[in-house]
Amino acid sequence: MKKLLLVGAFALFGAVNAQENSIKVNPAALLGGSDLITFEHKFSDRISGVIGGGYGGFKFGDNKYTTYGGGLQGRYYFDEAMTGFYGAAVGDFTAGKVKIDNSAFSFGDPTDPSMKAEADITSIGGGLRAGYQWIFDSGFTLDLNAGASYKSFKYKWSNAADETAYGDNLKASGILPTGSLGLGYSF
Repeated sequence: MKKLLLVGAFALFGAVNAQENSIKVNPAALLGGSDLITFEHKFSDRISGVIGGGYGGFKFGDNKYTTYGGGLQGRYYFDEAMTGFYGAAVGDFTAGKVKIDNSAFSFGDPTDPSMKAEADITSIGGGLRAGYQWIFDSGFTLDLNAGASYKSFKYKWSNAADETAYGDNLKASGILPTGSLGLGYSF
């Protein structure tokens, strides 16, 4: 049985290794992006697909954001899939929490619970990117891209005191810049 599993593992690795694949990390996504770690697979001579996931957070003043999410990309390479210039259609989803602390901006009692709020946030978006990907002989991969994405955000407050202070649910949407710097390995 162990031999059968070992042969199966080598066969699976050989099948995966025979494909064009790339695994990359985008350090900028630690701020809350949905593409911290991505996997790209070549489907044809000029087309590849990317799936990614991420976890991150940042602090802005006394407000703390913590998010997780995922995204998909369909890429069209102008010369050969996986290297050179490409255009991409992007879709992503992000969720998480924001903790708001307004006590620093108030002359009231900083222990007053109405000075602090917590909300669940969700965001869904889609857009276009253009980029260039280099794959070096060693397998090291560098992927740079930029574009624009339409995003729709929703904040849902955790308790009634927050709702009266910040409104029942806050919704926002707009076109935002997007991009990534991917560092990884192709095989």
